[in-house]
Amino acid sequence: MPIDVDEVQRRKAIAEATLAVAARDGARAITIRAVAKELGGSTAMVTNYVPTRMALITNAVRAAESRWRADLEAHLGDRSGADRLRATVEWHLSTEPEDLLLRTLWVEMLSTAHVDPQGVDRREPRESRAEFLDASSAAGVPDADLAADVLSLLTRGYYVSTMEEPTYWTAERTGRVARAVVDALIGD
Repeated sequence: MPIDVDEVQRRKAIAEATLAVAARDGARAITIRAVAKELGGSTAMVTNYVPTRMALITNAVRAAESRWRADLEAHLGDRSGADRLRATVEWHLSTEPEDLLLRTLWVEMLSTAHVDPQGVDRREPRESRAEFLDASSAAGVPDADLAADVLSLLTRGYYVSTMEEPTYWTAERTGRVARAVVDALIGD
């Protein structure tokens, strides 16, 4: 008799196991076998839901997105105007260990875009850009659309920079750059 498995819960468990492997052994260590071992089961336990290594990484990144949105809303609270825009940018430039790990997975996912364009998560960057657009509009930025583009490029470039030169791109240095960019967009 087949075992009834909640697919959403299984994908979530696979995502958590993928993150655990990456946190302990690095993104390159993510394999179907390693994730199955982390779960304490067979590779079929993984491949029935997530068939490839890149699908493992994409699943883990997507699972984190709902947590990101809740965390962003908590960070923003009842802020408004320019303060909300600054807080939105600040949140996107986090240096928390989990955020750094997820950025590593994001870059790993992007590295296969030329062979698997469907494997790239395009929803999250669009949502982030929409957040920047809303915050820029609410802050009265003269060209909110341009501001959203600039802030999207700033944050995405930061994600890569924190992996290239993590000791150079400290929270202080990044914050200084972000404040200068936001102030220039606002017109301060």
